[in-house]
Amino acid sequence: MSKILKKYKARIFGEVYTIVSDEDDGLVLDVVQKVDGMMKDLAAKPAMMTDAKKIAVLIALKATEERLSLQKEREQEKNHCEKIMMLLDNASDVIL
Repeated sequence: MSKILKKYKARIFGEVYTIVSDEDDGLVLDVVQKVDGMMKDLAAKPAMMTDAKKIAVLIALKATEERLSLQKEREQEKNHCEKIMMLLDNASDVIL
């Protein structure tokens, strides 16, 4: 069953955006608040530029870095679990 698309108005870094999503309302709100907060935090740093587009690109780079890092970590954990399962299978063969 497909989810229903909803429209949201969100203020991010002083600009109003229309967001169309089929995600849960709470998740959309959390994402908007996180991005807005990250942009404001970055802009508040000393000697930081105030160009919203540049700040948005830096935030996108950081978010992508975090996602790729989590994907790599997840893949490593998956490989580790597969090795454990193989060891358990081999051990059960020896026991039987």
